[in-house]
Amino acid sequence: MSTISNLLSPQGAIAGVAFSEIGKVLRSWWASYRTRRMERAAAAQLSLMSDRELKDIGLTRSQIMGAVARELARERTLSRYY
Repeated sequence: MSTISNLLSPQGAIAGVAFSEIGKVLRSWWASYRTRRMERAAAAQLSLMSDRELKDIGLTRSQIMGAVARELARERTLSRYY
């Protein structure tokens, strides 16, 4: 019962908001970490491909990191309009 009354008190509400904000930050960090790990794994897989295989999918070695980070797709989209 004291837990419920603590959450309803102003101090309990503030603590609840603080934990909520900490949770949001941690989820954001975790999502960024996972995204970076997936990008690095994809770049590693593409780096193992031969130059000919990369050419078949429309990439060069210098474009691997950009393609992984979705920059190449953005450039292609913009190039349609210019």
